[in-house]
Amino acid sequence: MGFSLPEFTKSFKNCLFSIVNKQFLVFLFFLALSGIFWLLMALNETCEKEFSVGLRIVNIPDNAIIIDDVPPSVKVTLRDKGYMIAVYMYVNKLHDMGVDFKTYSDNNGRGNVSAANLTKILYSQLYKSTKIVSVKNDIIRFSYNFGQNKRIGVRLNGKVKAAGNYYLSRVVFTPDSVAVFGDKEKLDSIKNIFTEKQSISNVSDTMTLKVKLGKIKGVKLVPEEVSMKLFPDVLIEEVVDVPVEAINMPEDKTLRTFPSKVRVHFAIGASILRRMPKNKDTNTLKPNGFRIVVDYNSIKGNSEKCRIYLRSVPAGTRNARMELSEIDYLIEQK
Repeated sequence: MGFSLPEFTKSFKNCLFSIVNKQFLVFLFFLALSGIFWLLMALNETCEKEFSVGLRIVNIPDNAIIIDDVPPSVKVTLRDKGYMIAVYMYVNKLHDMGVDFKTYSDNNGRGNVSAANLTKILYSQLYKSTKIVSVKNDIIRFSYNFGQNKRIGVRLNGKVKAAGNYYLSRVVFTPDSVAVFGDKEKLDSIKNIFTEKQSISNVSDTMTLKVKLGKIKGVKLVPEEVSMKLFPDVLIEEVVDVPVEAINMPEDKTLRTFPSKVRVHFAIGASILRRMPKNKDTNTLKPNGFRIVVDYNSIKGNSEKCRIYLRSVPAGTRNARMELSEIDYLIEQK
């Protein structure tokens, strides 16, 4: 029974692909085998690898406070067979090195851990075949005290800009003071604790942020982060009529001014404005906190006008300006 041409062609192709597939599989097998041999040879070679090993102080007494920031990790270089280095990388990873407080503190507020000490601590968790080539940190220093502290107020460091016709009426920190731990000399020298530098703009609504406190060498802050609440307020333009007051007048003389009151324009936050006293009959602002003066010593006898000065304004007032800078006057003998 003979084959037709199409059947023969199909049979030939199947045979050819079968041979090619077998050869390809054989190639992959030997490629994988050679890769395994290469990997085994590489893992058997001695090599060096740098590791970052965590560091922490342990067995700290309950009444002791570590003041300085101890480095969270130490860079160490290990030498061993490749497969042992792989074990440290993927299987038996290196644990944090625990520095015993009692062993390395000098009982006088200081502690030192040398590279040799770190090497000794690290060897306790290494396999015997592993060698430590180097430890990057020469010496770890820390300071501590037994609870000596005082509370110091928190202040803003930086700039906060309100949006448009707003202004920043107040900044509130929670807590408004923090415990500062350190020696007596340090504690006596610190008057305020400042936040890390802030740069905030376009504040138009009450905003609450978590902010870190600026670090100070030789002291520890508890807490190291506080809540900062910003209170913007709308600026409103207002006016008030303020009486003119004479100062440094001789006892036998009286000064009369024309007008007796001068209008002052100013901007103020809406919340402050609501608390300012007003005249019940006219609903106009009372001039409480504003003061316009004429200094008798500055009056020139041959001048028809005297200069007036805006001596004080209420807290929170901005851009205060008088409508007049000079007014008419009359000096009378009592």
